[in-house]
Amino acid sequence: MSKKKPNSDHGDAGIDAKIDEKIDNVLAELWQKNLPIIRERLDLLDKFGAAASSGKMDEPSRAEALSIAHKLAGSLGMYGYQQGTEIASKMEHILKSPTPETFATLRSLAAELRKSLAPGM
Repeated sequence: MSKKKPNSDHGDAGIDAKIDEKIDNVLAELWQKNLPIIRERLDLLDKFGAAASSGKMDEPSRAEALSIAHKLAGSLGMYGYQQGTEIASKMEHILKSPTPETFATLRSLAAELRKSLAPGM
């Protein structure tokens, strides 16, 4: 015989909604708090993308761009920007093993990443 909690369906739904709302509020606050850092990282990816497309990206810049792409790929999904996570992951993959052909795509990927985040900027 299984025991069922009285009114568990109704009570849990209300509690779940309140928890979801609190999580959404915390994530919105974190997004706003981190916006200056995210904007700075996007600006740097734009700069690195331009350098890569002109063939002028040096190794320290590539390593920094890789680090930024990795951080964005790991965090954007948490804020609900799944497309941003996917684009940043593509950039990270390119920056790990760049070729002249893939380097040339970084500029457009940086622009695509910025566009995917525009609603929250």
